[in-house]
Amino acid sequence: MYDQSSEQENGQLPSLVCIITGKGPLKSHYEKIIAEKKFEHVRFCLPWLEPEDYPLLLGSADLGVCLHVSSSGLDLPMKVVDMFGCGLPVCAIRFKCLHELVIHEHNGLVFDNMEELATHIHSLCRGFPARQEKLEVFRSNLKSFQNVRWQESWNHTVLPMFRV
Repeated sequence: MYDQSSEQENGQLPSLVCIITGKGPLKSHYEKIIAEKKFEHVRFCLPWLEPEDYPLLLGSADLGVCLHVSSSGLDLPMKVVDMFGCGLPVCAIRFKCLHELVIHEHNGLVFDNMEELATHIHSLCRGFPARQEKLEVFRSNLKSFQNVRWQESWNHTVLPMFRV
């Protein structure tokens, strides 16, 4: 989708480098699919990173994408927490409690399907790097997320439930 749109946008959409981290059981499956595609404006890299390199990668990225879907609907994607900790805005697939972490149009964008994700990526990338207004707003809003530490969050959110 992006590759075709990039051709039609007369240089308004930049070429993308998509870095997919991890070494899960489906990695080789996706490597094969990517290898079969002939992208002109999208490149993929699928590294396995040492733990100390992961935050460096996130800190150098412009946008994170989270495809985590909770089977219970109750757990939050730690990848988004990692991204937010590095000041990286995200596009994340919607599920039951995601709103507790990703606030649509505040610190990232939420999507329900491939078409919505493509629309979000197009809108965020159009005119990049000169036009980054929305990404800058998201990054600025993430500073408040970064300022709240675990103990402070626990004391405010969870501890009151244990008080009698």
